[in-house]
Amino acid sequence: MYAKCSPNGALNVLKEVFDRIQDHNVMCYVQSGAHDMEAIELFLEMVQTRITPNQYTLSAVLKACASLSNPLIGEQVHSYAMKLGLSAVDCVGNSLITMYARSGNMEHARKAFDVLFQAFELLHEIETEIDSFTFASLLSGASSIGAISKGEQIHARILKSSLEPCLHVSNALISMYSTCGSIDSASQVFNSMADRNIISWTSMVTGFAKHGLAAKALETFDEMVKAGVKPNDVTYIAVLSACSHAGLVSEGWTHFESMKTQHGINPRMDHYACMVDLLGRSGHLNEAMEFINTIPFKPDPLVLRTLLGACQVHKNTDLGKHVANMIIEQDPDDPAAYVLLSNLYASAGQWDKVAEIRKHMKQRNLAKEAGCSWVEAGNLIHKFHVGDTSHKQAFEIYQELHALVNEIKEMGYVPNTDFVLHDVGEEEKEKYLLQHSEKIAVAFGFIGSVGSSKPVRVFKNLRICGDCHSAFKYFSVARAREIVVRDSNRFHHFRNGSCSCNDHW
Repeated sequence: MYAKCSPNGALNVLKEVFDRIQDHNVMCYVQSGAHDMEAIELFLEMVQTRITPNQYTLSAVLKACASLSNPLIGEQVHSYAMKLGLSAVDCVGNSLITMYARSGNMEHARKAFDVLFQAFELLHEIETEIDSFTFASLLSGASSIGAISKGEQIHARILKSSLEPCLHVSNALISMYSTCGSIDSASQVFNSMADRNIISWTSMVTGFAKHGLAAKALETFDEMVKAGVKPNDVTYIAVLSACSHAGLVSEGWTHFESMKTQHGINPRMDHYACMVDLLGRSGHLNEAMEFINTIPFKPDPLVLRTLLGACQVHKNTDLGKHVANMIIEQDPDDPAAYVLLSNLYASAGQWDKVAEIRKHMKQRNLAKEAGCSWVEAGNLIHKFHVGDTSHKQAFEIYQELHALVNEIKEMGYVPNTDFVLHDVGEEEKEKYLLQHSEKIAVAFGFIGSVGSSKPVRVFKNLRICGDCHSAFKYFSVARAREIVVRDSNRFHHFRNGSCSCNDHW
């Protein structure tokens, strides 16, 4: 009751009740309502007391590992799930996919998805009736790894099955298509629904926002309110994100204020982060700092990192240093703060400061998250890092990449070496730009689909590089193909020399 009725405010009371129980069973652990680290500790305690976890326990602890970006413990839980024969169960499989995908281990994420999909294929072969939850689970897995071809196969099976259209399957389809880069398909599913709930509307608003279609996102939100569906706090995150991605500052303020006045929703940290993002992207850095000072509770590192990222984009070193110190004061081992500050100094050419930060990170054993990009082709996920030469088609990839760059230079492309954060010469900087993981992934996408008119879909775990963003506009003209890139912030659709973000990302 405490966990479900008041998940944020009653955790201490809930834990007290849990501790008073003399004989814990598996459901006590599943329903404990613990935070991520506590959930992992409870799981270890549970195993030590020889209580066998079920699929829901394993799913919960894997989600905790995903939230904490702790794949090492997650891998051990995965092994334990395999021993219990539960790794192919829908909820466990989905949590495994999410955990591996969030940690950037796309090979393991894909393998976990394939286990789920094989189980699904087996069910299909023996003509067992497949329920809607299995379909929704598979769609969620395809969404996590960006496997749109698998998602389309599952959609086809849904249409062929005798299963009546239901809300959670339709909602899973909307999420899968929008997350995999096909917002038009997501919109078609949404428009075909006879009944919609808050999840349907919010998923569609979120999808439009992530794809840079701010006008459509806000229009859909207005339709939702007119239809009598009351927005929740998640809906408003989508609305504020839409304003942020399009630079709609006044509209963002209006919606932020209407949350409480019109719908009685108190802003939480994520909403404040959206507003800081909106102000920061639009260059209102001092206003963003003033806004942070008005937050009625202590701003967490997410809010501060958002402003620090904006300081890097707009090259405000003084404010950036101040914000970085605020983050480090809260968490001295936050690698993101050091990386963003290092990049800010590098952009300003202060290489002595860059060296100082890198030395400090090395001493504290703090590692920068490695950038990587991946693309689905031939029923496999192909993953690339910067300067990657490990792929079996590496020679052809770089051959295509060199040809593309030479071709677009004749069209007017000039490499922007400001995005190379290393103290090297201009010629060396151009080589660094050529080796970015997203460029390698796009080149691979071209050679792997010669003659196709379908978009090349690339996924990246970090923000897309500004030079790559410029180059892809030219690539889309040179190869007469749409390029879809999902980075850590949003989708970019490159068509006919322009991007859907209108250079505001």
